[in-house]
Amino acid sequence: EKLNTDLENYYSEGIIIKNDLLKVRVKMNEAQLNLVKAKNGYTLAKMALCQQVGLPLNQEIILADSLSTTLEPIVEQSFADTAISKRPEIEALYQTINIAKSGVNLMKSRYMPNIGLSANYLLSNPNPYNGMREEFGGDWNVGVAVNIPIFHWNDRGHTLNAARSEQRVAELKMEEAKELISLQVQQAVFTLNESVKKIEMAEENLKQAEENLKVTNDALEVGTQKTTDVLEAQSMWQNAYSDLIDARMEYRMNLVNLKRVLGNLK
Repeated sequence: EKLNTDLENYYSEGIIIKNDLLKVRVKMNEAQLNLVKAKNGYTLAKMALCQQVGLPLNQEIILADSLSTTLEPIVEQSFADTAISKRPEIEALYQTINIAKSGVNLMKSRYMPNIGLSANYLLSNPNPYNGMREEFGGDWNVGVAVNIPIFHWNDRGHTLNAARSEQRVAELKMEEAKELISLQVQQAVFTLNESVKKIEMAEENLKQAEENLKVTNDALEVGTQKTTDVLEAQSMWQNAYSDLIDARMEYRMNLVNLKRVLGNLK
């Protein structure tokens, strides 16, 4: 708008032609249309957020700026161990291994001898142990039964080997899961550090675009630059600023992804 006002003054003084003024007005109309689209998109995004968290669609919410400007690269230390200790799938695999071990122990128990102990006490009237007199008489007995497996056609051997195979499969799945988690953590750290570097480059590009825009505006005032040069400089600044916002948003997404792979995402 400031450029449009300045060019209107230049046009009224006969410094520029109308074509230059019209170019600026077209660009200003495009910017206003983009601003309307951005506001509408912002409103729809808030409504979508309310729908996801169970609030009324028209609920007024205030969003805190999460695009931090102070960033530090992350050095991978013991992130993999932390992730392995917190990821729920690792805990589930530990339970699977424990169940498989119990199955192996159960199959081994089929090779063990079985011992049974029984005891009884019998009370009757008349008493058979005293000439069937009208009185109570009792007797007791104790029995021991031993079952020792000697030959079983290797049926128990097959079931034991099957149980051991299930345990080994569970252990291999655990090893694979730990390797995949370590890989995920490393990739998440690399991606996050790349986004930090991207932000640094975007900030530097924005500074250069701001300096270029200032120099171009000053040159326009003294008549050494054309209107199209100013419009191009403004477009470069807008693109640089948009790239910086995208880079900061990408950093936030990568930071959330790192928390997810570490098992710290609540």
